[in-house]
Amino acid sequence: MSCIRLMVFLCCLTFTASRGDCEEYQSAFEGHFKEYGESVDRILDLVGKFMPRKPTIFEAGGHWGTDTTILAKKWPKGTLITFEPNPHAFEILSGATQGLTNVRKYNLAVNNYNGTAVLYVCHGSNGDNPDFEGASSLLESSDWMRGNYQGPKVEVPCVVLDDWCRKNKIPNIDFMWLDLEGLELQVLKSSPKILKTVKVIYTETNFREFRKGMTSYENLKKFLEKSGFKLLSHWYWVNFQGNAIFVKKELYPLAFAK
Repeated sequence: MSCIRLMVFLCCLTFTASRGDCEEYQSAFEGHFKEYGESVDRILDLVGKFMPRKPTIFEAGGHWGTDTTILAKKWPKGTLITFEPNPHAFEILSGATQGLTNVRKYNLAVNNYNGTAVLYVCHGSNGDNPDFEGASSLLESSDWMRGNYQGPKVEVPCVVLDDWCRKNKIPNIDFMWLDLEGLELQVLKSSPKILKTVKVIYTETNFREFRKGMTSYENLKKFLEKSGFKLLSHWYWVNFQGNAIFVKKELYPLAFAK
């Protein structure tokens, strides 16, 4: 979910149900190019500094296809692989991306094992509103958020990205767009081969345990730094959530090239 839509979404989901006022959390930024956080298009302009003309892009969590469509149109000569495990969301995504020939869509979850997993579908605090499906996750709700993450449980197929890429003859991924609702470390650690080929990662960040075992920003940053990445930009709400761009260290100077 893009940074701006994320903040609006989380405000509606988390605070109207149980927390009060969104302004309790202050917006903040670290890194460079703060102004690029104004829209998905601007964020992709920044990512484009590191992309080849025909990139291979992997989107984990395509949801209803809003960002999928923007990504596909940004790089029409590239290949966009998008996973969306929620059958209902996948149906909407399929319709939204119909006619985009560079989009390869799969009703799959990316995980740290191959097989099936339980998807905890979020339908809001009353459990009846599909507008909140963007917060669905393979991770169970933490106790303090349980009242907000109401909805059905769906068994979905899941794959390890390294294994899936090998089987489908995908030798590299240039750009990862991750909307994994806290499963980032599990996914990235389980696929070291494809991670070595990645140039840029755009990912959601978390400062609180909204779901059991979810990745904290601090641990995600440490792991990516050890894996050869460097933080470029991070838009976030203090002690809450945000979105960040990580770039391979050897490519980092391209961000400032004229």
